Amino acid sequence: MTRDNQPGIFCLEGEWDDDLTSRLSVRPVLELLDQLGVAQWIHRDVATISEFGYYLSKWVSDEYEDFPVLWLAMHGDSAAISMSDDEDGSLTMDELEQMLAGACAGKVIYFASCSTLKEDPKRLQQFAKRTGARAVIGYRKNVLWSEAASFEMLLLQELVTRVKSNGIFKRLQEDHPVLAKRLGLVVATKNEVYRTSLRTSKALP
Repeated sequence: MTRDNQPGIFCLEGEWDDDLTSRLSVRPVLELLDQLGVAQWIHRDVATISEFGYYLSKWVSDEYEDFPVLWLAMHGDSAAISMSDDEDGSLTMDELEQMLAGACAGKVIYFASCSTLKEDPKRLQQFAKRTGARAVIGYRKNVLWSEAASFEMLLLQELVTRVKSNGIFKRLQEDHPVLAKRLGLVVATKNEVYRTSLRTSKALP
């Protein structure tokens, strides 16, 4: 398979730290997936809603239809994501739903953020239905960076190679049950929400 024929991941990454000398980034995961011939990728840093909205409009355009997986790597909270500590750096799920309404047919949205999918299942189904997304993936617990990075290699390979969302969830839960439970894995579609059971964790936001 040539690089141009590989499925694509479109990653928007927020600021993890106020220290601008910090080199913490999910980019090495993307580079490894590329080197392994799993996926091609686009990566952009975002710190404000205007930056986020600009790249989001690029992702849903026909120009980038070969990048069906949107990876939102940033801080989060219940039904929210945060690109930075700036006042113009946070979005609720309601606001994101409005931005993506009807624009995500056949696409997958992956929230790599703490607790963003800690929501009522019906609300998650509504988000998938109104955006048109094939699946909405994320966590309902606070996550450790090291655990999330390990799991993301496995998760992203599933997202770019498999079609059925219930199959993705079942495979990850059966093959990697410890990580799936620690992170509180959630896979939501317009018809169903698949969630791992929760268990005690010492992770920090």
